[in-house]
Amino acid sequence: MMPKGHLKLKNLHIKGLDHIIAFSPLKDQMSSAYTVDVDNSKIENFAFIIKAYKGSFANNITLKNTLFKNCSNGIVLAADLKGDYNAEMVLIDHCTFLNIDKNVIDFFRDGYDESTIGGHLTVTNSNFTACGKLEKSSILLKTKGIINVLLANNTFKENPVDYAALLWGEKNNHYTNNTFIKSGEIKVEEQQKLKILY
Repeated sequence: MMPKGHLKLKNLHIKGLDHIIAFSPLKDQMSSAYTVDVDNSKIENFAFIIKAYKGSFANNITLKNTLFKNCSNGIVLAADLKGDYNAEMVLIDHCTFLNIDKNVIDFFRDGYDESTIGGHLTVTNSNFTACGKLEKSSILLKTKGIINVLLANNTFKENPVDYAALLWGEKNNHYTNNTFIKSGEIKVEEQQKLKILY
């Protein structure tokens, strides 16, 4: 993705190789935000579905009605450890994640700066099956520091992790009507340990 890039894909089947990233911004000089919109597609056999780099920012990432299959990593928006974050609005609806080894969703924001909204993650009506077998954190959906999270009407099946998600109770993190089959649980922590880095 280039600065100000707007990518919209629909009705596509994309098959990669295990060392290729499906979607990613430039490593440097991402002076403006980008958007990604994927609908009714199948994406498989990639090293990463999405990988962000430090200094990159997406206004919107929207994934709907899409199968993500047999990837080493999923959606990694965790490129900076100093309070910046890599996307504002991430929406995942009616998607299936099948056999994603680790980092199925890793959306991260550190620091105490409350002047920014802090990111929105909405995951609804989606299925996560046989994912996380190489996940060292034992958390399937990692959302540390993200202010607004909604997980609703999802099914987690046969994911070998302790937690489907670990949410931040003091912030606008909510979950409802999710189904867990051998996939741990969703846990809410009132306080999350955040580091101040200078």
